[in-house]
Amino acid sequence: MKKTSVKKDFWVTFITLIIGVIVGICIIKISGITITSDIQVLKFNEIFNHNTGVALIILIIGSLTFGVGGLMILFINGISMGMVMGILPLKQIIFILFPYAVFELLSFVFVAMAGIEMSRNIRKFMKEKRIMALVNEWFYVRFLLTLTLVLLAIAGIIEVYI
Repeated sequence: MKKTSVKKDFWVTFITLIIGVIVGICIIKISGITITSDIQVLKFNEIFNHNTGVALIILIIGSLTFGVGGLMILFINGISMGMVMGILPLKQIIFILFPYAVFELLSFVFVAMAGIEMSRNIRKFMKEKRIMALVNEWFYVRFLLTLTLVLLAIAGIIEVYI
């Protein structure tokens, strides 16, 4: 794993997410949609299972599409977060949404990076026809996946209990 590719992967995934958030905010501001009072209270396991499922989809699709599919899902998640941000008042964004969204969205960035790395390993395997090409960078992928799960757990705890 090259240090430059880690930085590049981070910035590509992070900027994709931020662009999605900006697009989501613009959609809401242009459409003029207002907030409704229908707020659903979820349990930790429901939130964690949902977000883990999203992360798994980002990982699988990202690794099979050389990262493009994972970036698309990340972009869509950014749009949905931006739409929520466009509806909520600033006070609620800062005190309710922001504390857990940072951990949740950052975990999606890390899992997208893992998908990109897995796709590199798959390409290298197809080129070299050696099984070691698939497992050489597993430490990095495992680190990103562990970090993803920890961040999702923190986000879920904050969303439910704080």
